[in-house]
Amino acid sequence: MHSIRRKLLFTLLAALLAAGFSAAAATFFSAQAEFNEFLDAHLRETAESLAASARDSMPFEAPTHLTIVGDTPSYRIIVQVYDSENNSLWQRENTPMMPLPEGPGFSLTQVEGKNWRTYSVAAGPLVITVGQDMRIRTSLAATAAFRILQPLLLLLPFIAIAVWIVVGSGLAPLEKTARSVARRSPTSLEPLSTKGLPTELAALVTAVNDLLKRLAESLSAQQRFASDAAHELRTPLTALKLQVQLAQRAKTPEAQQKCFARLNEGINRATRLVQQLLTIARLDPDASKKPMTTINLAELIESVREDMTPIAAQKRITITAAPGAASIDGMEDAIRLMVTNLTDNAIRYTPEDGRIELSTASENGLSVVRVSDNGPGIAPEERERVFDRFYRALGTKTSGTGLGLAIVKRIVDIHHGTIRIEDGLDGRGTTFRLEFPPLGASLPRQN
Repeated sequence: MHSIRRKLLFTLLAALLAAGFSAAAATFFSAQAEFNEFLDAHLRETAESLAASARDSMPFEAPTHLTIVGDTPSYRIIVQVYDSENNSLWQRENTPMMPLPEGPGFSLTQVEGKNWRTYSVAAGPLVITVGQDMRIRTSLAATAAFRILQPLLLLLPFIAIAVWIVVGSGLAPLEKTARSVARRSPTSLEPLSTKGLPTELAALVTAVNDLLKRLAESLSAQQRFASDAAHELRTPLTALKLQVQLAQRAKTPEAQQKCFARLNEGINRATRLVQQLLTIARLDPDASKKPMTTINLAELIESVREDMTPIAAQKRITITAAPGAASIDGMEDAIRLMVTNLTDNAIRYTPEDGRIELSTASENGLSVVRVSDNGPGIAPEERERVFDRFYRALGTKTSGTGLGLAIVKRIVDIHHGTIRIEDGLDGRGTTFRLEFPPLGASLPRQN
């Protein structure tokens, strides 16, 4: 596990050093070019000045003393005079001998294995050569560059200490938040405090708080679901056990047959409850991982009508369809289950010889599905609560689990739709109106 503090320190110091060395390198090359230009001019002026003096004092005699104006020790310029008439060479004591030039002007030559910059000029029979070791120029440019880098190198330890302190101070709120989270119990999902936090950390803590809120809601829903499911399962299981006991104590075949019939009905109710509980469990995880396809709602309600007609015929209920052009992006199995549950719910609550109508349409840019019946209807004050899990309206005599509409609501939410209850057919009954976004808009949102 790496340290942000250490990484920031090393990164900043490396950036400072890189910038310092880049500035020093740029200074070196710039100074070297300027020194070359300046010292070349100095070599030329020295050589031409000596040549003018030699011409004025012809015939030339070897000087016993020579002073070069402007020749500082740091420049280390040497002078060499060759007399072609006498084939003699004059130079300063303790200075290297330079080879005779091929012609007048500047040249780069090797003297004792070192590069020298020379300038030669002719004065009658004399050839005057002035030279300078190239290392002198490099040394002067390096000295100028080092003067740029030296303050940074001296200040680097102090900069490191300052960066360490500043970064530590900046990360202190993060460490404090980490300690606050570490002290929490697994069941503590209260939001973290954002008071006094820097903007960057506040955004992270806000995101964590949003996650904690969703976790709290999810845990609460799961706990409530587990509690409700246990309660709902206890009743049918107890009833099944009692029916078995009654069947065991029955003294006539007719009594046993009656108990077995009731037992079969109880098993069917328990099976239906378990299936719906499993459906709820499958719909609760993140829907973004589920496959989405384009669904033709008109074709879907026709298919559901055909499937549910035999069941409705047992109560002489007529199911009709009014398919209009409407399509959505979604999970086809879930949408089919949604319409099937609403139709099944209508069949169970609509009296004999009633009628049910399934319809689809496109209205105001939305895809609309309606499931209408002419049954007893739902009181306005209970229309919001019927979507709660295990809730059943007061006075309901039809058997059920209270999960069908909860499943429908969950499917609608997954597809970012809305559902509301309106009046049904013939001035009574119920209409479930479902609205969904158009194609491409009902896909699960990605974070």
